[in-house]
Amino acid sequence: MLYVYYGKDVDTARTKVQVTVANMLAKSPDALYFRITNDDVGSYNFDELTGSQTLFKSEYVVVLDTLFSTKEGEEVVLHNLTKIAEAAHPFFVLDAALTAPVKKKLEKYAIKIYEFKKTVPPDKASFNTFALTDALGERDVKKLWSLFREAKNRGVSDEEIHGILFWMLKSIVLAARAKTADEAGMKPYPFTNAQRSFKNFSSIEIIEEYVKKLALLPQHARRSGVPLEIELEQFILTL
Repeated sequence: MLYVYYGKDVDTARTKVQVTVANMLAKSPDALYFRITNDDVGSYNFDELTGSQTLFKSEYVVVLDTLFSTKEGEEVVLHNLTKIAEAAHPFFVLDAALTAPVKKKLEKYAIKIYEFKKTVPPDKASFNTFALTDALGERDVKKLWSLFREAKNRGVSDEEIHGILFWMLKSIVLAARAKTADEAGMKPYPFTNAQRSFKNFSSIEIIEEYVKKLALLPQHARRSGVPLEIELEQFILTL
């Protein structure tokens, strides 16, 4: 199965691919995720990736990241295009630009092609990251996910989002274990807000598990090769 996301607004195209991949991985946690770039395209066996010579029974999700920006990458994709299209699992072509001949070939095999034209970038400063903590405190997954996507579209970094969510969960734990703001080492307003948020969780043990899981996300992202953005999105969807 082949899906193509391309255009001058490659950042938005990348975000759309990452959201789609995150949802797929959330539904199929045993699936193996591969992001192939021009730096490592030569080390992959496309017979295995497409399933014609599968060594494992796990489902694959494969992102071909800007391979058409080099001659080698283009040749590899086009050479394996039929197998990619016939594969039972999804392949995503992500690229900034496609030549007319390449686009015509991809249109013949792709289930869907999405083009993203360049738009005026939104103002990062206009997004209030504390809106994320409010949604987390309310344990409103839909609202938090929507704000997360808005933050990413406005250019807020994964690290900043991770930091603010981690701070909120830690604050809830501190407030739940203390009787006063001074005892928790917090200012009165954040303390009161965190205590109120604690009521939306069934136990302090559950929140502490979330804290541990969130703390390890950056390390897990580096080791697995999965973007931190996808790890954060999966975390949000499991709250």
